[in-house]
Amino acid sequence: MKKQGFLWIILILMFYDVSFSQSNPSVRFISGSTPVGFESEINDFLKHDSASFPPSGECLYTGSSTIRKWENLAADFKEIRVIQRGFGGSTMKALNYYINDIVLPYKPSSIIVYEGDNDLAQSMSPTEFVSLCDTFIKKVHRALPKTMIYFMSIKPSFARIQYLSAQNETNTKLQQLTKKRRKTGFIDIRQLMYNNDGKLRKDFFESDSLHVNAECYRVWANYIKRKLGILNQP
Repeated sequence: MKKQGFLWIILILMFYDVSFSQSNPSVRFISGSTPVGFESEINDFLKHDSASFPPSGECLYTGSSTIRKWENLAADFKEIRVIQRGFGGSTMKALNYYINDIVLPYKPSSIIVYEGDNDLAQSMSPTEFVSLCDTFIKKVHRALPKTMIYFMSIKPSFARIQYLSAQNETNTKLQQLTKKRRKTGFIDIRQLMYNNDGKLRKDFFESDSLHVNAECYRVWANYIKRKLGILNQP
């Protein structure tokens, strides 16, 4: 009888070990330097994943500091479960480089991408940027054909007003791309950034005139939720 009890304990421990390994897949940390940088930021995400790996089927938000600084993201999207993987200063090239680390492993049902601010500021052309977005689409859908991908438009800002023309050109090309690719959409938040007089809203920005504040994020969230079908159209 004692022997049978011991065997049951072994089986239970084996079950929990298997369950744990399935919910917490092995994480490959970044060692040394990479061609695109951001090693410490990515390793921080991987450390979090090694301790508590997100369930599959959630909504992944990724991109530059516009995503990283969205402090109320989970609360703003309380209707769904979200994964936040924005790393400040990032570019589309960097996101593509780390796609196997902080995108594909989560097997998200949908992905919201915000990139472009830094790409254009680093003299990348709209055509090259959109080509990198297309690369992202192909990589995601090769591994996760059912995942929906949304690209947010590059936002206008006072700090980078000199790039407005390039941003508009990029947004136009990006929207055209999303119309050609399956399970891919474009979320244009630019009109939300202006008041009724057609002027850029100063009250939506932090003191650096580049990053947006909590009120702006709240307005974005309501708009995005309607685009994603989370909220009904008014």
